[in-house]
Amino acid sequence: MKVVIDNNLPWSLARILRQRSLDAVHVVDLGLANASDQKLREYFATQEVILLSRDDDFWRNAPSKWTVVWIALHNPTLTQLKGPVTGVLMQVIPKLRPGQRVLFAADQVRIFTPS
Repeated sequence: MKVVIDNNLPWSLARILRQRSLDAVHVVDLGLANASDQKLREYFATQEVILLSRDDDFWRNAPSKWTVVWIALHNPTLTQLKGPVTGVLMQVIPKLRPGQRVLFAADQVRIFTPS
């Protein structure tokens, strides 16, 4: 699945993930830098994507084909994103399936599968 990085995370995160062989794109690369959440839902409505976001709206309300990784860290630094966050993402992302939700918090990473 394509990894889509929301606008509330740095563009460089997509580059880092691509360097590690993931199919990752930032919304800026798609011309969606100023798009509303609804516009993103419409743009990717029929696609299976993994959305990385700091926005809990997607956690609660995303298309069923989406996997949402909610990075629930308060203002993560680029160093955090390049190091520990990316390391964990590289372990978790290949295992994800459509519809799952991932909570990435300071002290835990939990994967939720809808019933």
